[in-house]
Amino acid sequence: MSRSIWPLSRTASFPRSWASRLPRHALMDCGYPIATDKLVRALHESEGLIMSDRNSVLIVGAGPTGLSAAIMLRLRGYDPVVLDRRAGLANLPAAHVLNTRSCEVLAEMGAVDAAIAAGEPLSASDSGLVVWTESLSHREYGRLHVPAAPDDDRGPLSAFGSLNIAPNRLEALLYDRLVSLGGTVSFGEQVLGVKQTKEGAEVEIRSVAEGKGRKEAYGWVIGCDGAGSIVRKSIGIEMEGPRTLARFMTIYFRADLDHFVEGRRAILYWVGGKDVRGVLINFEKATGTWAMLVPIADLPMETFDADASRRILHKAIGSEDVAIDIFAVSDWNMSAQVATAYRAGHVLLAGDACHRFPPTGGLGMNTGIQDAHNLVWKLSAVIEQRAPATLLDSYEQERRPIAQRNTDQSVRNLMKMGMIDEALGIATLAPVLSDAGIGPIDSYPSGALRIDEGHAEAATHRAAVQHAIDAQAEHFAQGAGMDLGFSYTTGALIPDGSPPPSTDTLSYRPDAHPGARLPYAAVSGRFEDSTLGHILSEGVTLFAADDRWSAIAREVSIDTGVPIHAVAADAARFGERIKDLLGIGPGGVVAVRPDGHVLWRSAKWLEGGLAELRHAVQVSHGRGVDADFIAGTGKITAGAQQDI
Repeated sequence: MSRSIWPLSRTASFPRSWASRLPRHALMDCGYPIATDKLVRALHESEGLIMSDRNSVLIVGAGPTGLSAAIMLRLRGYDPVVLDRRAGLANLPAAHVLNTRSCEVLAEMGAVDAAIAAGEPLSASDSGLVVWTESLSHREYGRLHVPAAPDDDRGPLSAFGSLNIAPNRLEALLYDRLVSLGGTVSFGEQVLGVKQTKEGAEVEIRSVAEGKGRKEAYGWVIGCDGAGSIVRKSIGIEMEGPRTLARFMTIYFRADLDHFVEGRRAILYWVGGKDVRGVLINFEKATGTWAMLVPIADLPMETFDADASRRILHKAIGSEDVAIDIFAVSDWNMSAQVATAYRAGHVLLAGDACHRFPPTGGLGMNTGIQDAHNLVWKLSAVIEQRAPATLLDSYEQERRPIAQRNTDQSVRNLMKMGMIDEALGIATLAPVLSDAGIGPIDSYPSGALRIDEGHAEAATHRAAVQHAIDAQAEHFAQGAGMDLGFSYTTGALIPDGSPPPSTDTLSYRPDAHPGARLPYAAVSGRFEDSTLGHILSEGVTLFAADDRWSAIAREVSIDTGVPIHAVAADAARFGERIKDLLGIGPGGVVAVRPDGHVLWRSAKWLEGGLAELRHAVQVSHGRGVDADFIAGTGKITAGAQQDI
């Protein structure tokens, strides 16, 4: 297997504006414009370009984040090495929601159809529900009908909706997609350490089966190796935030529970019984695959052998007349942490390696996939010498605040769950005791709860409980504001002075604000025909309301060496409200990065459009601008470089 990260189908070349600054002997020796090691080494050090002949990429970890990064690199013609210490793909489900934005990313990877076939839309009538109950057989405390993301008054927000899909199923289909592109994963390969070198990183690897160790050099390493990331620890990056908010045991089992959930099939069942508490999740209906997350505090796992775990499940179900096949039990910490940095030299972090969220919100896996989406196009630009390595600093500038926002939101979701306990008058979130499974299945006596008939003010208390449950919508709805409305405020973008997008988690009004996701629009309703489907995987894509931008785009592309694709923002393809969605007038233009986020916008025609677009392209590729401009002030210094 080739381990080169250079494009497989083409030889890298450089714009003449770069070559004009090279020593004459470098041009003679290397045979400009074909890239060679001598040419790479001849590039001026002040440009911040890679001074290395090791442009291979290693991805550590083959979960959804690592596989997504590998697929996106393969689609750009590269051949990354992917190592994973496990013997094979995951066989245990964990998180289970793939949000709308991640579905759009999968569409770019050519994997969304397989995900839709394997998952289930959250808007479906039998899955858009969360139930709070004493057990599956006893009192029901209340229900939350999870609303689908509403359409904007100008049209649908996306071609896709969120999916209920177990990560092990998602991981398998992403792996299949990688293999279909000619990629592979080397399982049973454990990374023991990563050491920075002048030109990349030296990686210590051990074969799990043979126990043999070796060292390999790579130009770039992407650590997607999870919460206990060896890559992160090796380069000395710390995590900020509480390591343990709570501790849980997860019991994975198969059982036919259709009789108990008939008429109320839900995404989640929050169980708050007298002895047993936790969350039941039905990952796969066809196979009856379930998991129960049980809060256990500091109890040792030895407390919960197979018999004890089975008794806990019987109490959560409310019946012993159920055959249960337990196939795995594990424990884990609920954390709320974000890495202090996402990059150290040629080593980068993505996914759980740089952020750990409580599962209250379903944000962890989605954030990881979107990390890879932000990172890969920048890494590609750096490797192909279209951008200096400093462009990769914008990865942390953009993605770390999103991870912090998602961490904070997940913690708020967790804290807000206490409203239900307060309204019920019982502790549904309290850890179970060591003897939770011992004794008969027992429910609260009639009249013991303030919501029971016969209890004084029962109707008032029931209304209070339902009000507390309704208040959890922000938690479970995968709100469009959290899903699609996030926006980068600093990084590889140019602010235009317009009001920032709303930070409301539930509502989202599309707008092509610099840093925001480009609004979706398509007359056909198909993603491939949409604004998002027209975005180049490299360079810059222009959505222009004036044909004159096409000529400007060609000139800037030739001048900068960055691919620029001009698309007419016309009603025939994108609908009558396209200019309103983009926030531009008849002569306006929106420049979009490969990850679908807006780089720059001009609401109207500019006489100095060529210079403005050139500046935007420079910013998108980390060149020729003052550091304060990259940081989001929107100002270019007088002596800023005008070409790349």
